[in-house]
Amino acid sequence: MSYIKAIYHDLNQYNIDFIKGIELLEQCSLNDAAGYFRRACHSVSGGHRFFLKYHSYYGFSCLLNGEYEAIHICRNAVKLYPFDGDICMNLARAEMFINNRKEAIDSINVGLRFSQEHAGLQKLKIKFGVRKRKPLPFLSRSNRLSAALGKRMRKLR
Repeated sequence: MSYIKAIYHDLNQYNIDFIKGIELLEQCSLNDAAGYFRRACHSVSGGHRFFLKYHSYYGFSCLLNGEYEAIHICRNAVKLYPFDGDICMNLARAEMFINNRKEAIDSINVGLRFSQEHAGLQKLKIKFGVRKRKPLPFLSRSNRLSAALGKRMRKLR
């Protein structure tokens, strides 16, 4: 899985362990990155504004390390704070890592609802090929009527 770098406006806001964890994650040094993210998590209280972001990255790095139960850390972070595009991006990448395409697309859509300009989420949306809404939402995509109507609508565009 290629890493999509998060865009930070002011690195001085973040814990030095978090910044080091990001650097190690970009270098695919997953075990070391998880250690730095864990230290960043322990350096702030539950009410800190970056607490869930730190946990999201910790969960994502643990998942990439093979600790599949860490997906719950990423899911919980999005559930509690869906307004941060990086947190939603981490969940989307984590869901794709464990082959949950539908959940990955759902987390991309949640993230884009709150962070329309998030470059990482936009890249993931293009990379995953998020489909447009079905013409008849109550029918499956494989239904003949739904497929025919979808083709017809595409021709009209």
